[in-house]
Amino acid sequence: MHLKTEFDKLFEFCSANGKIKPELYKLENDKLTRIIDKKSGKKFVLDNGFKKIIANKSVIPASVLKSAELKKHIARRKCDCLLKIKTDDDQVFFAALPSLDSHNNIIYTLLADSIRFRIQNNNLKETLDRNTKLSRRMISEMTALHEISRAIDSSQNLDHLLQYILEKSMYLIEAESASLMLLADDNPQELEFKVALGPKSAEVKNFRLPLGKGISGWVALKGEPILIPDAYADPRFDPSFDKRSGYRTKSYLCVPLKYKNEILGAMTVLNRLDQNPFDENDKDILATFASQAALAIQNTKLLQSAIENERLEKELQVASEIQHLLIPRQIPKIKGVDLSAVYIPCKEVSGDFYDIIPIDESRYIFVVADVSGKGIPGALLVSNMQAWLRAYIEYSDDLVFIVNRLNERITANTTDDRFITFFYAMFDMRNMKLSYVNAGHNPPVLIDKAGKIKLLKKGGLFLGYMPWQYEMEQIKLKSGNTVVMYTDGLVEAMDEKNREFGTAKLHRFLREIKDADAGTIRQNIIEEVDRFRGSRPLEDDFTLIVAKIT
Repeated sequence: MHLKTEFDKLFEFCSANGKIKPELYKLENDKLTRIIDKKSGKKFVLDNGFKKIIANKSVIPASVLKSAELKKHIARRKCDCLLKIKTDDDQVFFAALPSLDSHNNIIYTLLADSIRFRIQNNNLKETLDRNTKLSRRMISEMTALHEISRAIDSSQNLDHLLQYILEKSMYLIEAESASLMLLADDNPQELEFKVALGPKSAEVKNFRLPLGKGISGWVALKGEPILIPDAYADPRFDPSFDKRSGYRTKSYLCVPLKYKNEILGAMTVLNRLDQNPFDENDKDILATFASQAALAIQNTKLLQSAIENERLEKELQVASEIQHLLIPRQIPKIKGVDLSAVYIPCKEVSGDFYDIIPIDESRYIFVVADVSGKGIPGALLVSNMQAWLRAYIEYSDDLVFIVNRLNERITANTTDDRFITFFYAMFDMRNMKLSYVNAGHNPPVLIDKAGKIKLLKKGGLFLGYMPWQYEMEQIKLKSGNTVVMYTDGLVEAMDEKNREFGTAKLHRFLREIKDADAGTIRQNIIEEVDRFRGSRPLEDDFTLIVAKIT
């Protein structure tokens, strides 16, 4: 029951005739304030001498008061004195009452005690009510946080989870509207609405906000919360959203979405339902829920990353299996040629490919290629290329024709980011000739007995980019000639100081070991690359074929 209501009941005997109307006032900051129901009472400004008058008196005649306005008000109540009541917590109240007979003055003391008791009871009740409300709010907050934690652990839909968190925040803070904005994936200098709730929410979802503009943009840029009682009085407020949506923003509370030191966006609530401005407690609640939202976003990113890594790992495994099926299991024995070949994989699947295909007893096709891109798409492109190549070889031994047809097929069936560096050669041991076409591949090395080097680079652009008319070169082979074919993983091997092995080093080393057999040359090159890179792992596969004319 309200204090004024209890006061009126206590003095029903005084107002029984309808003329006397006792009044209750509270002393605060040298002002007496009427205590009435529902709205604030009238305030009476007191002069400096009032404190001296009431210092040692419990009953103050209205005649000694200097405030004409207060005296007039008391008189209208048909009262002519003030009864002072002081509570245990030093609050001071005054009751305007009619004078009583002197022999009944003891009634004033009883009345004062009764009023004091009721005031203290009323204060205690208000304190209990506030604590009860606060406890209920804390329980609601803890319950909501517990529910959100469970939702974060179980939910796989980030959009639904963020909306759930925002709904809980909006409910606990008793806000009219709420929104959650994240840095846009396609432009981290802009914020986009991820969730918007409340009136006109549908109208703002397609809007974007430059980082640093408006209050939410300022919060996302600075990483600091902001609480504004009157949005239109703050120069950082951007009213364009209100103008476009027809909404009216009053009070504004915004906190950053932050995971560790990374700012992900901003979380905002607008306009309390009770029309009061937001307070520090509201800010703490929203900051707590914003941290949960940031955690949910980060967990989702980690989950998506784990799923993507698992998918990529499986894809690379499948691609590796495809690639190993395409690499020859056995190297054919060719009369007049000492031959050795190896494919060395690194931790990832590359597009390396080689093949040695017999045409007849004296002619053999050598292929070394490297496909851009890793994974199943690259492996499938190698597989298709090998199938097309073997089909063309069945009815033609024209190297230029075959490379032209391959380029046409690959260009027509792949995207711009897929291409193949391709070296295609025919060893004709009956006529001791080497014919080749190099389509953008690392030039193989032909080194003679004297150590003279010729690079096999005649041909044209790599396969799959655009139509091209390729050229062929034919070379007379001699005993002691060595042809070394390889992919870029060999010459691009890096040492611990980020230096490449390089073609110059390969050429110098070949001159040193040119007299060895094919197997020894191959093994020495591998060991030299290993010595060069030290503890640094290979970053790309490399393929190496050594063909020595005996």
